[in-house]
Amino acid sequence: MEPYLLFTDAAADIPQHYYDEYDIRIIPMDYLFNGDPRTFLTDQPDRERVCDSLYEAMRTGADVKTSQITPYRYIESWTPLLEEGHDILYLSFSSGLSATFANAQMAVSQLEDKYPDRTIIAVDTLSATAGLGVLTVAAAMNRAKGMTIKENADWLVKYSPFLCHRFSVGDLDYLHRGGRVSAAVALIGGMLNIKPLMVIDDEGKLQVTAKVRGVNSAMKSLTRSYKKEMGVPDAPRLVFISHSSVYDKAEELAEMVRKAAGPETTVETICETPIIGIHTGPEFFSVCGFGFHRLEAK
Repeated sequence: MEPYLLFTDAAADIPQHYYDEYDIRIIPMDYLFNGDPRTFLTDQPDRERVCDSLYEAMRTGADVKTSQITPYRYIESWTPLLEEGHDILYLSFSSGLSATFANAQMAVSQLEDKYPDRTIIAVDTLSATAGLGVLTVAAAMNRAKGMTIKENADWLVKYSPFLCHRFSVGDLDYLHRGGRVSAAVALIGGMLNIKPLMVIDDEGKLQVTAKVRGVNSAMKSLTRSYKKEMGVPDAPRLVFISHSSVYDKAEELAEMVRKAAGPETTVETICETPIIGIHTGPEFFSVCGFGFHRLEAK
């Protein structure tokens, strides 16, 4: 039995083999697809089919919305495990983008009162998508090396500010819907094939930092940014590239990052979770890994 259980949520992008190798567990998240409620687990066997069909539907105008994890879902998921004698370390979706972490804290407070002999720690990772995935795998590696739950939680708090998220999207309209750019900028950007470059900042919030013209320019810029800042001592040389069903471009970007990072860095691609993709839109791709300047994206 593992010394403690490791959880994240369905806002994380993690290649399937890590779930099996490290026993990473998931809190599911819900979304609406043309009014139909659906639940997404990032380790579900048909993940890519679900993601592909969602992004194809979004390209043709499907109405999609997300919702937050309620405190009850945490309590429902964790109570049987606590009763079995397990401790729990949970890596949460960024508090700067959702109230998910606040709801997790509410659940932890209730469960601590009921199970005072158990340890339950929720960590605000200030991360999402492939960045949350990299951080979760790093925590799993720490556990496998023998870190206690408290040591691992402290490590996550120390190193999460070095988890760099670099994004690009294909349609500025999705950012406009989220209030990130004006309607005029979205319209002109679409006409001129402008691709915004974004990061998650030190407060765990999404920021547009630059704009380039065309997908190829965006990929080159993201690769240059990773090469400039890559590598933090005592953190895994691990990069996840997530994408909204743009497989060819994701593999092309992965090859660019591999050449820039060298053989000591593991680079993997993963189709982006719908929980994030609903907000970033189709034609999204990212480069996420540890680096020295979280805000650097130029």
